[in-house]
Amino acid sequence: MIKAVLFDLYGTLIDIRTEEKSPEVYWQLSRFLSYHGVKICPERLHDCYFEGINKALTNTKETHPEVNVYEIFHEIMHRFGSRIYNEQSVIDVCMLFRSLSIRQFCLFENVVETLSYLQSNYLIALISDAQWVFTEPELAILNLDRFFPIRFLSSRYGYKKPDKRLFEKALKKLDVKAKDAVYIGDNLQRDLVGAKNANIKCLLYRNETKRYNGYEADGLFYNYYELRHLLERI
Repeated sequence: MIKAVLFDLYGTLIDIRTEEKSPEVYWQLSRFLSYHGVKICPERLHDCYFEGINKALTNTKETHPEVNVYEIFHEIMHRFGSRIYNEQSVIDVCMLFRSLSIRQFCLFENVVETLSYLQSNYLIALISDAQWVFTEPELAILNLDRFFPIRFLSSRYGYKKPDKRLFEKALKKLDVKAKDAVYIGDNLQRDLVGAKNANIKCLLYRNETKRYNGYEADGLFYNYYELRHLLERI
């Protein structure tokens, strides 16, 4: 019997699209940074951001490394800035960067109703490849934080799915065995493989196939009203 339902976030609960390579993002952000004594042109800001990502992904022994965007902007601000910037100042810049890059941001249909039902009948938690500096406020914006006080965001650990450690941390926190949990995701390579490597059942949202590299999902669904009935059958 399923006791815990674990969720991916972006592409599963939140319908999102971003354009982090848009020149307009870096033009606006560079202008904002100048008010804080950070002198860096848009083109250099763009290059430093992606150089920081590449450096973080390279300088690690992790098989599935994750970056921390907060650290990247912290380094940029102190490298090109005129003073010491506190944590909130860096967070504000990160959130502005995110808001400038977002093109689509909303919940999928029937998510809130389904989570309300599940919260009353199961233990639930979030396991997401996500930047804490973006995701924490975005959960609050969409009023999802009330459902997920228990959350495991990859940027806090330095590794991401399909690394099974994120799943194992969630199981330990919930005090649930792998056989009594199910993971809800949308990505075959990250969500399906990660869950199955942790011996957790996996249901895929808005996916056309159940199989990937020898791994097989336990079910597919296309509307959140279907999920509660699917959980009862597995």
